[in-house]
Amino acid sequence: MKHRMTTLIGLLVASFFGINAAFGANYAEDRAAIMDLQGRYLFAMDFQDAETYASTFAEDGVINWAQGEVKGRKAIYEFMASGTYNPTRNAEAGKWPAASRHFITNQVIKVEGKRAKALTYWFQATNNTADRRAMVLGLFGHYEDDLVKIKGRWYFQKRTIYNEGLEGRHKAGQKNPAW
Repeated sequence: MKHRMTTLIGLLVASFFGINAAFGANYAEDRAAIMDLQGRYLFAMDFQDAETYASTFAEDGVINWAQGEVKGRKAIYEFMASGTYNPTRNAEAGKWPAASRHFITNQVIKVEGKRAKALTYWFQATNNTADRRAMVLGLFGHYEDDLVKIKGRWYFQKRTIYNEGLEGRHKAGQKNPAW
């Protein structure tokens, strides 16, 4: 019995390290850094912080969204600073400014050295009503990200935004994009 238990524990430990090796030595650190990048991107977007928003992209980074592509960190900064994307723009007048918040949920991240791919679900909510106490659930979709690690820091090389409420920007009815 003792021998069987030792063998079982040995197999479990070996399988754990075998699976871990498949992800690479720094997978957990890289994944955490990528998740932090995604969070900083969302906070910057929701607080209309163009400088931080643009800083999440590589110098030659690209954002592909419903109105086309924006290429390069400088152009991405100008895009966000312009107010082109602002879900509270048409909010009813209220006691305080309306807010938009984006949330991310399910994620799969594949790290391969200094490159990574991520697929992440998102949804968005606002309080655009006059009393500001009612949350209005907006649209939802997913991000498809190509990421690059430069001087030890992760950036979006390309972020493509799919939105299940927009014709031509949806993935419903298509092949599962997760590998």
